[in-house]
Amino acid sequence: MATQTPPPERPRPHLLGGLLSEQSAARAFVSRWLASPTSLWVRRGIIAAFAVGFSVPYFRLFNQVQVEGDELLEQLPRTNVVFLANHQTYFLEAIAFFDVVYVRRALPLEDPMLRFSAASETLRMNPVTWIMALAGGVSVKRRYRDRGRAVNRPPDLDGIARITQAIRRGWLLHFPTGTTKHRAPVRPGVARLLHDTRPVVVPVRVDGFRPMLLLRQLPGRFFRRCRVRIRPPLDLAAFYEGPLTDEAVQEVIRRIEEALKPAGEVAATGADQAPA
Repeated sequence: MATQTPPPERPRPHLLGGLLSEQSAARAFVSRWLASPTSLWVRRGIIAAFAVGFSVPYFRLFNQVQVEGDELLEQLPRTNVVFLANHQTYFLEAIAFFDVVYVRRALPLEDPMLRFSAASETLRMNPVTWIMALAGGVSVKRRYRDRGRAVNRPPDLDGIARITQAIRRGWLLHFPTGTTKHRAPVRPGVARLLHDTRPVVVPVRVDGFRPMLLLRQLPGRFFRRCRVRIRPPLDLAAFYEGPLTDEAVQEVIRRIEEALKPAGEVAATGADQAPA
């Protein structure tokens, strides 16, 4: 009697089915959800809640935030713009900048699509930071620091891709020093990012936000005076057209650091001159 050949074993399906791995399928699902109208309504709701429940009363009634140069926002293209700001707190200046764009200037919530960059561990700190990530956070793993520890790891290519996409699809508020430490240097990777994406680069100088903190990164002090200065875009045409050399990187870093100095320290140099 002939022995029957058993049927070939079917390939074991992945957890989420299809030809994608679990990780790839999950990433694809999240990407589709983030691009869906539902996520836009979630984002609108979070921004509106922050505006009504926090930024308007805290920045207008209990404290005073002076804004200079915000008329420039009306003249900028709605995509491929990077705002480079000095960094004093984890989130206060980002919330204030969203307030300037969407409340003070009343620009449409998706035109421009404003987002902000932050370290991955910062966006995972607590439920409030998770909510802020939904409102517009773009996470990236820092090469040199993680949860207060010095590290040395390869560049976060996925994070760089997310930042690049955020720039090309809208406006990005970016903190080029990557830390809230005073007088920290601009990271060299910022120059490479600008050379790759060629955006309009707008320096933003913020002052007075750190004294608003009550405990660590928790705001709560009242009757403080802060300032947001939006300065003219940097003229980087020659940098974009030329090769990315070490000398070019260092020159752009120098110009960014110069543009982010306090008003009294900014050198008046041609197109990069900032209002005092």
